[in-house]
Order: sequence, then C-alpha cells, then structure tokens
Amino acid sequence: MSIDLNYDYLDRVRRVAALYTKRKTSDLLDGDYSSMQHGRSLDFDDLREYRYGDDINYIDWKSSSRVGKPLVRRYFADRKHDALFIGDTGKKMTGDTPAGESKEHIALMAFGVAAYILGKQGVNYALSCCSDEGSRITAFTSGPSHLEELLATYKKAIECGTPKQSFYTTLLNSASIFSRHMIMIIITDAEGLAEMDASLIKRLIYYNDVYIFKIEDALLTQTDVYDLDDDVYVDPFLAMCRDLYREEVKLKENLDKEAEKLLTPHRIYFKSISKEEEIIDSLIYLFRRRKGIT
Repeated sequence: MSIDLNYDYLDRVRRVAALYTKRKTSDLLDGDYSSMQHGRSLDFDDLREYRYGDDINYIDWKSSSRVGKPLVRRYFADRKHDALFIGDTGKKMTGDTPAGESKEHIALMAFGVAAYILGKQGVNYALSCCSDEGSRITAFTSGPSHLEELLATYKKAIECGTPKQSFYTTLLNSASIFSRHMIMIIITDAEGLAEMDASLIKRLIYYNDVYIFKIEDALLTQTDVYDLDDDVYVDPFLAMCRDLYREEVKLKENLDKEAEKLLTPHRIYFKSISKEEEIIDSLIYLFRRRKGIT
C-alpha cells in the first residue's frame, strides 16, 4: 500500500523526532561535529574553489567575479557536520518487517526523523538514492521544505520497482564523489548489508563517520508472509515448522555476526529496526557507540 506523504505524515515525523530530546542525556553530536571556522565574525581566512555539493548561498560572488570561477567561503563551507543519507530502494524495500510494519514506512520514517533532528542542530543534509530513472544526489541544505522534498524523492525511488544500479554501486559512487568529512547514514536491509565488503568499507570511511539502519525482513516462517520475488503468499506449512524457524533465526544471527566482524573494526555500527518505535533508541545507540559510550 502506497504511503501518503501528507501533512499528517510530516507531523508524525516531528512527533517521533521530539522523543529524541526526551530520551538522550546530552547532545550526542557535541564535540565530534562542531563547525570548523577559519575566520572570526564576518572576516574569513581564505576562499576555496566551489565543489559539487556546496550550497550556492556560500559563494562569494565578488571574489568569484575577479578570478573567473566560483569561490566559497571556508568559514561556511568547510564544516565537519554535513550529513549524507544513502537510501536503499526498489521492490525489496516494500516488504514487511517481522513486526508486520512496512519496510518502506520504516525507511522513510528513519530518514525523516534523523534528518529532522540533524537539521535542528544546524546540520545540512542530502539524500543519495537510485530509482529506475537513475541515481540522484540532492543538494545539501535543511528546513521543512527540503525534508518534504527528500521524503518524496526517497518514496518514489523505493516504489520504482527495479533501480538502474545496485545498492553497492550507489554506496561506492556516493563515497567517491565527496572529498570532505561528513556524517554518512545508510538505510538498507539484510541484503544490502550483506553486499558490503572490505573494499567498499574502506572507501566509505575514508572521509566519513558511518552509521547504518538495518531494516529487518519478515521471516519466511511467519504467518501470512508474501514473497515479493514470486508474487505469492508463502506456504503456511512453513509457519508450522519450528525446526525451520530456528534455522532461519540462526541464519539471521550468523549474518549479523559476520556484518559486525566486518564493520566494527572500522568503527561502523548498525542497528536493526522492525518497528517505528525503535527508531529513536536506534539513533541514540548509533551515536553513543560512535562516541564510545555504552
């Protein structure tokens, strides 16, 4: 069932995000993501050439006209706390979680809530995703209209059917475009997590602090499970087979352990989500782990 991104949905994002200020004990972004200012007040040390992803509002037009190329003020542009969201897309993201909630809804809500919270803390954010029309990386900015536009972009990409490229390629390309330190938040599922390898991980962390929301898939041994690949309901007999259920759970646990073994040495952490109510605690968990708080 398609999700309606109306005012009520955006208000729901804000209400879930409000729980963040109630549950956290301190600003988990303090220290790690403070601005890197090279000037004082309205004076600037220097300028640098415009790079893809910079906000055009930071261009110094007077200086740019003198040298014949766009220049941006370092005071504004060289900040550690831009955030890039990379969202997994396609038919597989339209299934259900073990809790019976829509994976698409959880993906949109996880993105919306995290982006809203970061935006409130002065972070500019962008979205990278791929649809059947190709890949896209939006501009870095913040605000309600930007969030609404990016939610619509992500929703359309999820519902596209088959993306033009693999999620692995989307991750690799996203990490290769930008040469500055950012917060990188990846939204994917078990399949997307399993695609990651050592080569990709090294590229992701070269400049960035990486966090991963892993949206859980419903088990084949649950009742009333629909197979998106074959477009049929799974044989209900499977739900009655407890041995098969235990094997499926064990396989899932082993895959998570393998992912942790690959990611943890690089200080990349992931958190599994099955329900909307788990989003805030998962976000706090990821930021606390990154800061070394257990």
